[in-house]
Amino acid sequence: MQMFSGTVIAEELDLTDLLCMRCLMKIIAQIVLVAVISFSLTLPVVAGDGLDQVSYASVTPPEVQQPAGRDNDLDRKYFDFQTFAKSKVQQLNRNHRFSRSRMDITRQPDGTYRARYHQIDDSTLSVKVRRSQSNAIPYVGVLSYREQVFESSASSPEQFEQSLFAVVEVIPNRHIFSYRKGAWR
Repeated sequence: MQMFSGTVIAEELDLTDLLCMRCLMKIIAQIVLVAVISFSLTLPVVAGDGLDQVSYASVTPPEVQQPAGRDNDLDRKYFDFQTFAKSKVQQLNRNHRFSRSRMDITRQPDGTYRARYHQIDDSTLSVKVRRSQSNAIPYVGVLSYREQVFESSASSPEQFEQSLFAVVEVIPNRHIFSYRKGAWR
């Protein structure tokens, strides 16, 4: 019995020793962690005054910023082309074969009517201008936009004046223009 009880006491001591060793390792790890964090936080102070080692830069917003090497003539042509593109889109909307004023109205087999018209979405208008390698055409402009196709159904053609139309198709468009003899063409 004593041997059995002695074995039990030895096992308890071994378990207790293991628990103490584990606690001791946790404490040592915490001390090392605190020391490393403390050292790293004081490192810039030990290294010296940081003001003479830091370079500062200011950032200007892109709207105000003039990119390096940008020429003003290209900027002027960009703004000219933007104005030209807006008027061109208005002209395209007015003169489109299926504009709202000339919408395509067709009678359906069930006796109802379907109306469709096209309109350029002004919010999708984008322009790009770049220099050309040609002396005769010094600049090239690209006009991009999305053309929307609207559709509605009604029991008579007269009802389309008050009808709500829904977008049923979007057509991407891109036109290339050249700047020649002082004008965009």
